[in-house]
Amino acid sequence: MGKSTDIKVQEAMDQFVMSLDHQETLKADDAEPCMEMFADYLLYYSDLFQDEAEMDDVSLDEWESALEGYIEKLFEGDMERATELGGLLLSQIDAGHIRDFLGWYLLREPGIDSLGVDSFSVALRAWVDFMHGKAWLDDTKYETFTDVLDDVVSESSRATKVAHLLLYFVRLGGGVSPRLRGKRFESFVEGHARIDSIDMDAKHVFMGFDNQDKLIGPVSLPLEIISYLCKGDVLDVELGKRGGQWMMVDIGPVYPACVYVEADELQIPDKLT
Repeated sequence: MGKSTDIKVQEAMDQFVMSLDHQETLKADDAEPCMEMFADYLLYYSDLFQDEAEMDDVSLDEWESALEGYIEKLFEGDMERATELGGLLLSQIDAGHIRDFLGWYLLREPGIDSLGVDSFSVALRAWVDFMHGKAWLDDTKYETFTDVLDDVVSESSRATKVAHLLLYFVRLGGGVSPRLRGKRFESFVEGHARIDSIDMDAKHVFMGFDNQDKLIGPVSLPLEIISYLCKGDVLDVELGKRGGQWMMVDIGPVYPACVYVEADELQIPDKLT
């Protein structure tokens, strides 16, 4: 199957979901939410529907705020999911879109866990296989899609696990004894922090924030949590400094290093601010 036939993405999605009525390994009810959310990502937060000149006029803080507002309204039921991708052609989608969807966009969803990541990845892989079987994806593009799925799925699953571990850690006081928790913090720093270094023996990490000119740390963490982290992972985190020691005050999503490393190499707009 060397040659691909271009087709609209919406049609490829619709035909895929309809095909699931005739087989038992994957149900349409399981695949449909994945297709809908992938369509949302493509419409609103990929580079496919954005005017480059218009994007240059929007600050990254405004871009991030718009995303948070959209997701909040979506889950409150104030906004219907977009189900129509118009004339978007399959040839316009590349492996980077799948990587960003599974390794960034999906991980922002409240309540997402490793089982959810695995479920969405199964649906995406089945869709990719379906399109290859229809000759809508040639062998080369099919290989790039499956390679990204192989790389990102396990990393996104790991990131969701460490995000949940960190959330429980913070809720339990961040490893600080009750008698010390009432003391005031000397300073705070928050934002998207990239793990710069990990010391397993000392059980601490150093982080680099894009709004800081120096590394922040050491931040002490349990070995069970540190073992899930990788250099280059990006955390949506707030740190507080008390008694000369940095500790986690709040934690949001964790994004795997592979998403940001590849994004830098491909010169895709940075999402770190």
